[in-house]
Amino acid sequence: MKKKKLLFAIFCALGSGMVGLFANRLNEVYGCILFGLGVALMVYSIFNLSK
Repeated sequence: MKKKKLLFAIFCALGSGMVGLFANRLNEVYGCILFGLGVALMVYSIFNLSK
């Protein structure tokens, strides 16, 4: 159980890092896609951590 929570915490950190890195590239297509993936990964991880 703890390994799963650690994995989701790492995913959350990865998602927030992607949001931070690609926030200034929202005028390009790949920036929008990677920013959206970062938000989705962060929300999914937070949802699973809060269970």
